[in-house]
Amino acid sequence: MTDRTLDPALIGIWLLPGQPQTYEITGDGSYYIAEPEEPLQFADGGAQMIWGGRSYTRVIGEGETHIGTWREDATGDGWDFTVDHAYTILSASDGSGETFTGIWALRNEDTSLWTCEKQAEIETDGAHLTFVTPSAERLTYGYAIDEGILTLLDPDTWQELTRYISAERMVRSAAG
Repeated sequence: MTDRTLDPALIGIWLLPGQPQTYEITGDGSYYIAEPEEPLQFADGGAQMIWGGRSYTRVIGEGETHIGTWREDATGDGWDFTVDHAYTILSASDGSGETFTGIWALRNEDTSLWTCEKQAEIETDGAHLTFVTPSAERLTYGYAIDEGILTLLDPDTWQELTRYISAERMVRSAAG
């Protein structure tokens, strides 16, 4: 049986060594992935947005602001940025039609855009961690936590798959 009460040691921000993203598990069981901020520019009076080297065409809205609805030129994915710092993505590139939600912030004097996207809900039974995606796909792993290291394990063989390091442990290690 799955319990929505999470192991308190799971809650927090996690890092994968060598990757720029951060991974967060919240007390309500939400799982977020934050991408590093990327440069943001506009062309054609705001009809085109160039964000991190990718091009987007405006569908709704106007002016040199990311607020509004955009279509990513390479994938066809729809992005809707709202003034309350939320965004929604409608995936078109893989045919799934999945919808993802997240939050955004402008950084570096409004020249970079940072996003943090909800990727799943987490369920646990104490030995297994299940990620439930917006399309209801269930990805289950064994897990262990020890001194700020979260290890995901193959649920059948219990072989180690990957290790996350808590941001808190990284700060403690850097402080000496």
